[in-house]
Amino acid sequence: MTLEQVQTTLQETLGDALMDPSVRTRTVGVTRPLEIQELWARVPREALVEAVRRLMELAPMHLSVISGRDAGEEIELLYHLAVGYGTEGGEIVVTLRVFLEKSDLRVPSLCGLIPGAETTEREKREFLGVEFEGLQDTRNLFLPDDMTAHPWRADDPQTAGLVRRTVKWEERDGGD
Repeated sequence: MTLEQVQTTLQETLGDALMDPSVRTRTVGVTRPLEIQELWARVPREALVEAVRRLMELAPMHLSVISGRDAGEEIELLYHLAVGYGTEGGEIVVTLRVFLEKSDLRVPSLCGLIPGAETTEREKREFLGVEFEGLQDTRNLFLPDDMTAHPWRADDPQTAGLVRRTVKWEERDGGD
């Protein structure tokens, strides 16, 4: 399987719902550097489950993590996936970006497809205030049970000023 096959499959499955697809190349390793190509694309929340389902039909898939950030008027969720995980031909790294208006922070849970998504969904629920529709266990994992603030939100008055540092990729390209 190739990155182009993955991109074509997503394009055929989602049509216009697959937005801004791009291939990013990064180098990993020191002694024997290796270039890795990754597919990044934006999808609306309504297309997320279908996109993941279709990727799972292509090859074994692994959800590495859902990362997230406060992007001003929106919350951005980044679903980091490895399609072809553990296969002889290697894996294709795919990142699906979902933007949610802060006035409507709902997105379907992936737990029905990937039970292991629960931990990372619960974390984003706690820290960013995103509601994952279908998530069965909504107890806090990291924060006190009675805490209603969302520490990764820049607009949360209860936690304003707590997050003062960014990681390199946020500084480099504004999270894009």
